[in-house]
Amino acid sequence: MKFSCYAVQFESLPCRFEANYSKLLTFLNFCEKGSLVVFPEVAATAFCYEEIERAVKFSERVFEELQNFSKGLELTVVITGYEQINGKLFNSVKVLDRGREVLSRPKVKLFKPGREHIFFTEGRLSEVQVAQTSLGVLAPVICFELRFYEVLSRLKELGGEVFTVPAQWGRARREHWSYLLRARAIELQRFFVGANGTGKEMGGCSAVIDPWGRILAECKDAEGLIRAEVDTTVIEQVERKLPLN
Repeated sequence: MKFSCYAVQFESLPCRFEANYSKLLTFLNFCEKGSLVVFPEVAATAFCYEEIERAVKFSERVFEELQNFSKGLELTVVITGYEQINGKLFNSVKVLDRGREVLSRPKVKLFKPGREHIFFTEGRLSEVQVAQTSLGVLAPVICFELRFYEVLSRLKELGGEVFTVPAQWGRARREHWSYLLRARAIELQRFFVGANGTGKEMGGCSAVIDPWGRILAECKDAEGLIRAEVDTTVIEQVERKLPLN
């Protein structure tokens, strides 16, 4: 299957909900119909720990509206945000496919140096699932999870074809981000679409990587979106030429 994919990169400011969301929607409008769009982690709220209740309610609104937009614009959207379930707070990833929510699951590897574990509840590895979409099988990975092979290998075993990585990956470790995206693509022989935050604290360097480890599109520090063509038949070609089993 062939389709266009976009990784959106911008600076999300903590608790500046409307400003962040306005920027998000501006970028969304540049994406062509029938494409995949991946936003940075908690793009609409950033990590807003001072106003958690408002962040939860605003995330609910964003999820609902983007689900509707995905139908009208015929898009497949990957985004994360605050979600409260049975009194517990989660950083959840949603896959919205042309008007349907086809996957929702919590982040299973919280970033303790950023105090995520103080506010969010960590999900279980068994909750890590792939999303069956109109563009094929997506494998969502949330930021810090990129470092954990058990998360990635589970997604591959479940049939993941295109790994989507919403992130707020720090500037101090930006080389780790770039190296890991390429290394995981080579290791798993899959496409990776990494959408990172940017600005004073976050490292940018969003990229689309193919199963050979080739960079199909990338940006450094600037806000914007990158576009690449994904052809999932490349996966079979790579596995045939370089079998790892």
